[in-house]
Amino acid sequence: MLYLIRHGESEANVTKRFSGITDVELSERGKKQAIAAGNRLIDEKILRIYSSPLTRAKKTAEIISSIIGYPKEEIIIENSLKEVNFGIFENMTWEEIEEEYEEESQKWIKNKHEYIFPEGEGYKDIIKRISSFVDNVPLNSLIVTHFGVIQSILLYLNIADSSTVWDYNISNCDILVLKNKKIDRIIKGN
Repeated sequence: MLYLIRHGESEANVTKRFSGITDVELSERGKKQAIAAGNRLIDEKILRIYSSPLTRAKKTAEIISSIIGYPKEEIIIENSLKEVNFGIFENMTWEEIEEEYEEESQKWIKNKHEYIFPEGEGYKDIIKRISSFVDNVPLNSLIVTHFGVIQSILLYLNIADSSTVWDYNISNCDILVLKNKKIDRIIKGN
């Protein structure tokens, strides 16, 4: 089994900002979501925890590790698990993006996950950077990361494709359990 979990609610989630590579803290609700996720994982056999280096994911991993009895100092920080770089849209709200970059916002809507953020990256870039990690991550690992990275893993493993990737509504602290490169179950957060 592999366990993919989206970090708890961040301060940027609260203000509806596309934080991407911007380092933001968990909100109080996000901390509670991480506690609840840890309690949902307590009976699972987790041998390793990997985390994005961004604070919202690291704090989520640390909270979960303390609940399941995994040593915090053994959490492996994996740079490839960073969220997509939103480039010129980084740390903006959708309304700000539409107002300041109307033409680009329409391209994003039209091209969805195939869109490449100006001065940033696209999902193909995420897939390229996570592929080696995904191919080599040991079973019974918990991977604490971001929405775009989870979508990219689903695309890379052919669990989702262009027409289905947006069917996966991945909320904060939702846990996708993969078995043999297929979704075994989804453990929904609060």
